[in-house]
Amino acid sequence: MYINFAHFLIPKISALCSFAINPLTVYIVWNDKKLQLGNYRYLLLYFALFNISTSIMDMLVPMCVLNHRYAFSVFVSEGYFEEFSEFNQFFIAFRCGFISGAYAVLHAHFIYRFLVLFNNQFLTRWFMPHGILVAVLYCFFHIVYWTIYCYAYIGGDVDRRLYIRESMFEHHGVDVMNITIIIAQYFEGTPQAMYKSRVGIGCLSLLSIISLALIFYFGYKICHKLSSQSLEMSEKTKKLQTQLMKALIVQALIPTCVSFAPCLFAWYQPVFGLDLGRKFTETLLFMKSFRKSSKTTCSQISTGQSMSQSNR
Repeated sequence: MYINFAHFLIPKISALCSFAINPLTVYIVWNDKKLQLGNYRYLLLYFALFNISTSIMDMLVPMCVLNHRYAFSVFVSEGYFEEFSEFNQFFIAFRCGFISGAYAVLHAHFIYRFLVLFNNQFLTRWFMPHGILVAVLYCFFHIVYWTIYCYAYIGGDVDRRLYIRESMFEHHGVDVMNITIIIAQYFEGTPQAMYKSRVGIGCLSLLSIISLALIFYFGYKICHKLSSQSLEMSEKTKKLQTQLMKALIVQALIPTCVSFAPCLFAWYQPVFGLDLGRKFTETLLFMKSFRKSSKTTCSQISTGQSMSQSNR
């Protein structure tokens, strides 16, 4: 059911890298004595453990996207959860929740850095164990929120499955009635299917936009504070905070580029009946075919000229 070999291989390489790097990060952070990270090391451990959990979910529930006219769908491409069952339907929704969970983890990091600069006494007093517990519960809320809307509002009911059945069989050679899938259908469907799809995608979009706005807000406040002259902090500590902030910005850009932007792009293409990803693929295939045919034609012309010269 894979689109190509890269679609099969890349998630597995990514998961293996995560299993190699994150345990090493845990070891380094836990045994660090030079950076003096203090309680921040617990957040770094939390981040590493979440990454490992996400990699496990990627391995267990590999997903693929199919857009057809006014419908968007995500389905399990292989493995134990590929065949349809209510439990598997719930599990793919739970897997999607980890997309939003990544933002919750980043929020915890940004808020921690914000409090270090603006209210360090409060942070010192309440972060352990209350702060880290709130961070975990907040991440759990994000995952549960997405799970509920993916399962209850954009689940794969019969009407929506029938709508994309022909397209699924044409492009992936499987019957959509037998696989684990969630579908959002905006038009050309039953009133209930269209209403639930719009509400589901709308609520997921709302939380995603709020999550991104929070990152921009706290990021701006932190950068502004670090660049101000009124900050009472030693140059060494200020330099460390600046380096940690730069690393955090990079960490925030990754899920924004590989999760948030692609999600919005895939969700809202079908609103206009578009499938730009497939059009782009078809364009590349056409260009490749055109180049191949051009080379073949040139080769035939060259061969013909050589034979003509030899006959002379």
